[in-house]
Amino acid sequence: MKQSSPEAVSSSSSAPALSDHSQPSALSSSSSSSSSDKASSISTAAAAEDLAVGSRDGGGGAHECVTVERLGEFSAVCKWTVHNFPRIKARALWSKYFEVGGYDCRLLVYPKGDSQALPGYISIYLQIMDPRGTSSSKWDCFASYRLAIVNVADDSKTIHRDSWHRFSSKKKSHGWCDFTPSSTVFDSKSGFLFNSDTVLITADILILNESVNFTRDNNEVQSSSASSTISSSVVASPVSDALSGKFTWKVRNFSLFKEMIKTQKIMSPVFPAGECNLRISVYQSSVNGAEYLSMCLESKDTDKTVILSDRSCWCLFRMSVLNQKPGSNHMHRDSYGRFAADNKSGDNTSLGWNDYMKMSDFFGPETGFLVDDTAVFSTSFHVIKEFSNFSKSGGLIGGRSGSGSGSGSGSGARKLDGHMGKFTWKIENFTRLKDLLKKRKITGLCIKSRRFQIGNRDCRLIVYPRGQSQPPCHLSVFLEVTDSRNTSNDWSCFVSHRLSVVNQKMEEKSVTKESQNRYSKAAKDWGWREFVTLTSLFDQDSGFLVQDTVVFSAEVLILKEMSIMQDISDQETESNNAGSHIDTVWKRSSFTWKVENFLSFKEIMETRKIFSKFFQAGGCELRIGVYESFETICIYLESDQSVGSDLDKNFWVRYRMAVVNQKNPAKTVWKESSICTKTWNNSVLQFMKVSDMLEVDAGFLVRDTVVFVCEILDCCPWFEFSDLEVFASDDDQDALTTDPDELVDSEDSEGISGDEEDIFRNLLSRAGFHLTYGDNPSQPQVTLQEKLLMDAGAIAGFLTGLRVYLDDPAKVKRLLLPTKLSGSNDGKKATKSDESSPSLMNLLMGVKVLQQAIIDLLLDIMVECCQPSDGSSIGGSTDANSKPSPDENGAATPLESDRENGASESVPFPVYERLDSGVDEGGSASAVQSSDMNLLGRPEKALPGQPICPPETSAGASEHVPIHSKTKWPEQSEELLGLIVNSLRALDGAVPQGCLEPRRRPQSAQKIALVLDKAPKHLQADLVALVPKLVEQSEHPLAACVLLEQLQKPDAEPALRIPVFGALSQLECGSEVWERVLFQSFDLLTCSNDEPLVTAIDFIFKAASQCQHLPEAICPC
Repeated sequence: MKQSSPEAVSSSSSAPALSDHSQPSALSSSSSSSSSDKASSISTAAAAEDLAVGSRDGGGGAHECVTVERLGEFSAVCKWTVHNFPRIKARALWSKYFEVGGYDCRLLVYPKGDSQALPGYISIYLQIMDPRGTSSSKWDCFASYRLAIVNVADDSKTIHRDSWHRFSSKKKSHGWCDFTPSSTVFDSKSGFLFNSDTVLITADILILNESVNFTRDNNEVQSSSASSTISSSVVASPVSDALSGKFTWKVRNFSLFKEMIKTQKIMSPVFPAGECNLRISVYQSSVNGAEYLSMCLESKDTDKTVILSDRSCWCLFRMSVLNQKPGSNHMHRDSYGRFAADNKSGDNTSLGWNDYMKMSDFFGPETGFLVDDTAVFSTSFHVIKEFSNFSKSGGLIGGRSGSGSGSGSGSGARKLDGHMGKFTWKIENFTRLKDLLKKRKITGLCIKSRRFQIGNRDCRLIVYPRGQSQPPCHLSVFLEVTDSRNTSNDWSCFVSHRLSVVNQKMEEKSVTKESQNRYSKAAKDWGWREFVTLTSLFDQDSGFLVQDTVVFSAEVLILKEMSIMQDISDQETESNNAGSHIDTVWKRSSFTWKVENFLSFKEIMETRKIFSKFFQAGGCELRIGVYESFETICIYLESDQSVGSDLDKNFWVRYRMAVVNQKNPAKTVWKESSICTKTWNNSVLQFMKVSDMLEVDAGFLVRDTVVFVCEILDCCPWFEFSDLEVFASDDDQDALTTDPDELVDSEDSEGISGDEEDIFRNLLSRAGFHLTYGDNPSQPQVTLQEKLLMDAGAIAGFLTGLRVYLDDPAKVKRLLLPTKLSGSNDGKKATKSDESSPSLMNLLMGVKVLQQAIIDLLLDIMVECCQPSDGSSIGGSTDANSKPSPDENGAATPLESDRENGASESVPFPVYERLDSGVDEGGSASAVQSSDMNLLGRPEKALPGQPICPPETSAGASEHVPIHSKTKWPEQSEELLGLIVNSLRALDGAVPQGCLEPRRRPQSAQKIALVLDKAPKHLQADLVALVPKLVEQSEHPLAACVLLEQLQKPDAEPALRIPVFGALSQLECGSEVWERVLFQSFDLLTCSNDEPLVTAIDFIFKAASQCQHLPEAICPC
């Protein structure tokens, strides 16, 4: 049978984790066991212990014979032959005593099982006694043993089990109540019975030859050493004041256990440390293919008679293997943690190292750690002296003292299900702890308080006495919240906490910081790395350190909440293209968030926000946020922007939000909006006045509960222009070629393949665009999904992304060069590719709602191309990220009319990061996680006076992003200007006015003037012809003046007059402007000849007709 292994141990927080070992199959006599546990062992508390004082001869009504094979002083094999075994009527049998290592040993067997066994099982135990005295004597010894029922016919079928145990006057018996089914042994054909009724039971026993020494820091020594006969020793009764000391454990026959520790462990006697009894455990582990000696400190209390089962202590300890070779160095390792008597509280029962030291170093003959088969292990420890209490609504729930002098029990708090409480934690001898850490050069050490429970969550304070930075400058304080029920890995709770370092002289000068955070398994502690300076803390006059004692407190309020995610219905959206189908099936979903102690957080929401846990919709993580601004309840939806989330993925999400009327669902208030998870992350919906919502009869607040619902109406991936590089491989990018050599017509030139065209189509579809061909396969067109056409925020976000993307000439060139498309709605390829092929920019301008904005963007790029090398774009551009001024609470200010009318409509203003403010004069930065020591890569937290917000989502904001050149545009300006001119020439006439689109940008005429003045001569005619397309109608009069100024320049080319007159005739101006244009045109007649003269005369008559000056036109003189 598979042998058992020692129990599990956990690593210390400063050391690699110890590997788990399976639960031991043998338990002590004081243990309890489920009858269904096949591997458990129980000694019979009544029968086995009664047998201890019985006859020293074997008995129980059976003929038996005991032989002992001694393998040394501390090792023996006992063979117990029991006759007439199947027919024994006695409940129990016991062998004669035999001596091993100075102790009396014997075997106990229950043929039909003891009181703890399952029916039909045999129970077998090993019992060890100290022959020197009565059962009241203080003694113990450690033994490793194997019990077996021998199969005489086939030894490979022998049933055996292995275990270890520290035997004492209170724990004399150890073994298995369910050793093996009796039917297996009683079957005459199975091979266990010989001579028809005889059974052979064996026991291989190893006794540890050991001695211990325990010294407290006050030099009061309790020691014991033994002769070769009595090798074990014990520490005297626990001393509650043993806060610091040293325990030394000497093992004199270590090699005897060399094989045993590969699967089991040896452990020392216990010694007192604060409220706990600790012991050293040693075993062997394989780490990364190498064999290591493992050593840990254990606190699990096997004495179940102890009343204070919740006792614990925080301990800083050093574990050592002493080098017995003179002049050699000992092996030391330091660690720390909170020990508990059992693991029910979630604290450690074992801390140490799997890889303490290599076995080759330990056993090396020249290393000095194992001399004459003797090894010496020791641990020195320091336990903090602490006192803590927990109160709810001002009432004291319970308190404890680390020295054992306190009264009450901290476990009382665990039975309360309240969601608010205050925990106070006093640590004495704080300076000594600081000095000890400094002396041992221990950095990053944290002290964890006892646990207290609020809202069914386990909470505790975490303090870093020397902070988390180097050199040490600040004390760090955090609150840890965990799930006491361990119900699932995705648990989450929202917590408002106020942490303090109490000023014991003037409480109003306490340093207090407050924050609100959502705790989870991945983010279980939040707080401040720079809570208070160490200089201030240890200043004797500051009041924080009084009689070497520091007091911490935590006021905790947990949101009582419930959330449900459910599907609403299936909604199929289908887009039909002439050449292909892009079908997506979107399942609408609804997230319901019920807040059951809403009024407790009302004051918090006036300056900060509460938010739900994240829920998943369409591939993105979303959550609901709620706060109060100008006495109005504001709700928003935002995506997960934390480290670890997939920030590269961008989604457009359309949703509607509700505050549910729980009395009359028909009065539930719904509002609809949309976000883009990466580009514009949140938009705020303003609902009713808070006072209206809290009305008793309104139905929104029922029994302190408010219900919020978010329905996700639609969700699709959102296009990022960087995808052109990121999502297209080197081979795929041929579909979007920018190499001019590949654009030259040749007989071999063909359109891209179907696979390559799919790449281009997929890139467009990420933005909600579809590529179609209509009646002309050579002229692809782009259409926008209808669901985005009416979303001004989505269009603004797209245009913002386009402007941000076009930040250098190479990217502009990429979008302006013609693409080689196969234009196939019947699977055929186009056989030619020329400059009339559409560019990506042309395809995007085919969407009328985007056309004006893209034209403005191209005009800005032309201005950039015409600027000097060290210049920047001309005025008129404002930052798209300009924000409304936050109010004093950090919330964005709604429109004035909305405040007056109760904010009945959605307003596209951003959510500002609420600022955490504390009571201390220096303010309070946002709380962070203690485990996140690497600040690089983390999103910056809000600082006072520096609110965080996404780009504004109004329709016009996106056009206000200036082009900031990172390279010198003029180096490529002529080529880019030519590409832009070709792209704009493809537009059909002037841009239609009045279509649904973002507003135009100002100063277009001023920009045209700069471009015409600086552009190459060979492009001027084409640029002049484009003026009606580039200038909005309100600036047509200015554009007319700009065009005439071009003709009046001394170096003006005569050939420019025809395009100028053509452009002027397309402009819409008033009679006063046309009159001015008419008289300025007369000056051009004197220097015009041939065709320009005819064109000039024709234009003069047109201008004259516009301002009723035909007589002057006929006779200009």
